Amino acid sequence: MNSLTIQASTPDKFADKLQICFELQNSRSLICENADIDLGLNYTSRYVSAVPKHLRSHIRRIYFAIRRGEKSRLVGAIIDLFLVLRGRGKGLVNRIIDQAEPVLDKKMLSDLRKFADTSDFRFITNLPLHYSVLVNGSLSVSPHCFNPALFEERA
Repeated sequence: MNSLTIQASTPDKFADKLQICFELQNSRSLICENADIDLGLNYTSRYVSAVPKHLRSHIRRIYFAIRRGEKSRLVGAIIDLFLVLRGRGKGLVNRIIDQAEPVLDKKMLSDLRKFADTSDFRFITNLPLHYSVLVNGSLSVSPHCFNPALFEERA
């Protein structure tokens, strides 16, 4: 068992929660199924903000957002991936959109597909972009969101 299998909501496990972040950073897997969803999503969002060209972190962030079922954070993560790819990787982009389909509504899917095909920003202006760290220049959530100690307070 590695640190990714320890749930971040376990009280009095700050060191384990912090270790999860290190494991996420070092893991070669794109889908971290046993990692805590909230901690993983917050960590990958912060990491993408700091290192925007790290493709693996973008993919993980998208998968965490899909597992969380949070539309706004998922759209922000997908838009950030599009911006980093700059029109390349259409196959990857289409697979990501297909996998996000159960979480997103038809209008969002349509706009994302049009943006992926054309890179025309007019198609994403009506989407929730407040979780896109590359559009906004920072996270729209509190900077404390990454602090693993705060997960103890919510438990």
